[in-house]
Amino acid sequence: MMLLVLRLFSGISHIIYGVLALIMPFYIEEFVRYGFGEYRWLISLSQMAGGLGLLVGYYFRQLSIMSAGLLSLMMLSAVFTRVVIQDEFLETVPAIVYFLINSFIFIKSLKLIK
Repeated sequence: MMLLVLRLFSGISHIIYGVLALIMPFYIEEFVRYGFGEYRWLISLSQMAGGLGLLVGYYFRQLSIMSAGLLSLMMLSAVFTRVVIQDEFLETVPAIVYFLINSFIFIKSLKLIK
């Protein structure tokens, strides 16, 4: 049950963030601040695809594993980016939390296959 709730939470969150990063001026400026302005579309679409993969992954376990793995790597990269640009710890916490959530989904989904 907890895996399902985390999958729903993470999947929906990443889809929403991906959409916001495409249309909201604040998020557009944040991508420039991170140094990824020219990759905003690719990153946003990847987050939306990963989020959708987590939702559909309820029915297709392999898709859940791939999506959680992709999102874990993206969130780990986000943590490193925040450290490099010297953001405050509290600004980095969401990326850390999403990294942990997606890593948990990845590991638990792998265990369910065996």
